[in-house]
Amino acid sequence: MEDVKKMTRASLEILPMVTVLKFHVEPEHYKSEACNVFCLDCRWCNEHYEEFYRQEGYSNPDRNYFAGGAKKLASPQNDGELTSTLNDILDLLVLHDCHRVNLGVHVSCGKYAKKFETSEGEIYFLQQELLKARQVLIDYLKSKNYEAEIHMYLLDWEGMHEMKI
Repeated sequence: MEDVKKMTRASLEILPMVTVLKFHVEPEHYKSEACNVFCLDCRWCNEHYEEFYRQEGYSNPDRNYFAGGAKKLASPQNDGELTSTLNDILDLLVLHDCHRVNLGVHVSCGKYAKKFETSEGEIYFLQQELLKARQVLIDYLKSKNYEAEIHMYLLDWEGMHEMKI
């Protein structure tokens, strides 16, 4: 068997590697409590998302950080971006036996590249974006015969707020 491994490795031309972080991960797949679709802006993702996960009791939250967060569903740049984002979300839900999606957007998001005259105008706009993102995801999941709770979050300079409808 040792000769076979050497032949296989040699024929694949595996390049040398240096371990930069040593750890052990159990190979069993996990179940996720939520698929989180949030913006990757470090003002929020470096600390506040993790605080949210702890508060919600998530031990295995799937972290899907995209520029714009739920914007990718509500106002995608093109059909390919929308399709890819929806497929990624469904993959995580199915693979990790998850039935909750948290959608998030935040004030002053550079991905939107919009200026607002008032903070109320910005909040209203972002709430409408969350509603659009939620509906797009509901319709997509329904077409794939998958059900999930969808929660919407808006982050501003004072905190993270769940939008209730």
